[in-house]
Amino acid sequence: MTTAVAVIAAVLAVSLLIVVHEAGHYLAARRSGMRVERFSVGFGPVVLSFRRGETEFAISALPLGGYVRIAGMAPGEDVDPADRGAYANQPAWRRFGVILAGPAMNYLAAVLIAAALLASVGLRTPDASARVGALVPGKPAEVAGLRPGDRIAAVDGQPVERWTDLVGQLQRHPGRRIVLDVERGEGAAAQRLALPITPEDDDGVGRVGFRQHDVLVRRGALGALADGFARTNAQLGGQLAAFGQAFSGRQKAELSGPVGIAQELVRGAHEGVERFFTLVWTISVALALLNLFPIPALDGGRLVFLGYEIVTRRRVNARVENALHLIGFVALVGLLLAVTVFGDLARLRGR
Repeated sequence: MTTAVAVIAAVLAVSLLIVVHEAGHYLAARRSGMRVERFSVGFGPVVLSFRRGETEFAISALPLGGYVRIAGMAPGEDVDPADRGAYANQPAWRRFGVILAGPAMNYLAAVLIAAALLASVGLRTPDASARVGALVPGKPAEVAGLRPGDRIAAVDGQPVERWTDLVGQLQRHPGRRIVLDVERGEGAAAQRLALPITPEDDDGVGRVGFRQHDVLVRRGALGALADGFARTNAQLGGQLAAFGQAFSGRQKAELSGPVGIAQELVRGAHEGVERFFTLVWTISVALALLNLFPIPALDGGRLVFLGYEIVTRRRVNARVENALHLIGFVALVGLLLAVTVFGDLARLRGR
């Protein structure tokens, strides 16, 4: 696959996931009797459009996601109290359902992607044992002579059996020479090696530069759907745990912005269909999770306000809520820019 095709595939994949998210809002709004004025694929000037019922379906100039415009939902919009199709005139529980439907669609899309992978090319599953996966070129693991498939039996004499044990041991030795007891090969060809290695010091955390080993799993049609649910739930739980550890300071946060995500997708496209769609699956789960965070401007923030309204039967002051959403939006844009400049672009410059 050429780089140009890989880049186009990456952009289309992320855009499609955003469109799926917006489709959730659209379908729930229509189901609830709300008037959807526009469903656009892309942003900016409208290139092509057609009208079906009360909704204008449009393709816009910038194919980076999309949006849904529901009557009576925009901040400061004048709403006729008699307009039964306006979002603002709906009961709180209906508005709650419309907002929740976006992340729910990303979750459902993730389940279907996982099921499709399991039923076709397969889905790689992390190996819980202390086995070496792909190596990062030039990092201590490659320099020390480790190979994909090696099993680490001990770190400086301390036995390790699981991947989590191995990572914990390595992270505790930043910048310090240690010896890995390595089992290589199977049966008569098996070798036992002692390899010295010095983990890099990454802000007090030891890093050696290899990924977790994984195995390719396939299922039948029915098994694929059930396993798709199970693996998506496990991925959701793993991402939530990672956010919790980063927030508590127990693990260094490794954030990627749009550039970093696109870079990973392009790399995945070069590696093959299975790797590319596994990344798309992971991103779909992340979109579902991140949008549920209780931050103003995100779906999760809106759900908090609606939850308050459902419990107290009182609406939050519109000016206060809109101001908080604006602050949240500005903060999120600032964070996105910071992650892009000091994370994604810094990593590219450091290559």
